[in-house]
Amino acid sequence: MHILYIHQHFATPAGSTGTRSYEFARRWVKAGHKITLITGHYDIGGLQVDKTLYQKQTIEGINVVVVGTKYSNKQSYLRRITSFLSFCLLSIYAGMRTKGVDVIYASSTPLTVGIPAMVIKWVKRVPFIFEVRDQWPEIPIELNIITNSFLIKILLWLEKTIYKNCSSLITLSPGAAVRIRAVLTEEKPITIIPNSCDIDIFRPDIDGSAVRQRRGWKDKLVLLHTGAMGKVNGLDFVIDAAERLKDHSDIIFVLIGDGNQKPFLESRVKKLGLTNVEILSSVPKGELSDFYAAADIGLVIIGNFPIIEHNCANKFFDSLSAGKPVLLNYSGWQRKILEGNEAGFGCDLCNLDQFVEKVLYLNSHSRQVEQMGQNARRVAVKNFNRDDLAKQALELISSVI
Repeated sequence: MHILYIHQHFATPAGSTGTRSYEFARRWVKAGHKITLITGHYDIGGLQVDKTLYQKQTIEGINVVVVGTKYSNKQSYLRRITSFLSFCLLSIYAGMRTKGVDVIYASSTPLTVGIPAMVIKWVKRVPFIFEVRDQWPEIPIELNIITNSFLIKILLWLEKTIYKNCSSLITLSPGAAVRIRAVLTEEKPITIIPNSCDIDIFRPDIDGSAVRQRRGWKDKLVLLHTGAMGKVNGLDFVIDAAERLKDHSDIIFVLIGDGNQKPFLESRVKKLGLTNVEILSSVPKGELSDFYAAADIGLVIIGNFPIIEHNCANKFFDSLSAGKPVLLNYSGWQRKILEGNEAGFGCDLCNLDQFVEKVLYLNSHSRQVEQMGQNARRVAVKNFNRDDLAKQALELISSVI
């Protein structure tokens, strides 16, 4: 079958962000299917692009169509909205030019990818599956990013319209499925297919000693965060924890990534004179495995927004795959997985006292940290294998057709 995959933020391992679409699509190609993937130019996606409005590439058998829409986590909210609308128009054009499509698979965010999916569905008369990675517009509304009441009404209407017009919905966590069900006014299949583990990229057998030596971490407990540094990520919380623990010279927090909050975080570290925080630039996913190998604990941090507790952050799965215990500053379904398998800890949302207590516990229980890491790898292989989850998504697509 021919799957038209629409994802504005498509990325390959050459980039420094999640590669779910790439990993799923290349597996579907190996299973004998044709994939045309429409995307924009994401500055950390790893694609080599020029300035034309429409260009084609072939990546591991995937027919990638890159339209001339630029997006960056550093953009202002107005620029991001312009990017979303631009992608809508250009991807409709690209989708109309794609012949022989059997099914459309659109992945958000942003929510607006549902617009070209619906238009192409109506014209080509093919089914449409909508994958909800982050629930829009509820998240930006709760974060006070979108405050205009008229715009909120339009986006809520658009969300419900997209849900009604798709044949099936996919979401990444049980909590998100509950929230989507509350929006729907009719029965419709909702399948949970979480993010998955790159067990061949992030492995416990990788030697991270060279990174530890180069960075001067020596025998310190290294707690590693990777990825975006925006409002939703709430990394100011890590700075607060580091300030509490500044007298513990054997503990260091390492933040790797980029985003509009990065300058603020760097200024806070400098202002407080903290020597137990390192903020590093983004690195390609292939190189990130060395940093996970060098770290002791993987961090997954969010801001004080309850809706985000249903998130399915890539860094959570990268830590599990690398065989590293995970420390969350929130609860939710991921905390249940970690503590149920003795692979890490969660906390009440943004509870600094609990978080610092967990850090000190991990620092004084090195043998348990090692065992928790082994448990984490076991969870990665058993529960979040990329091959199994890509196959599950493909079976759903086939059933819709």
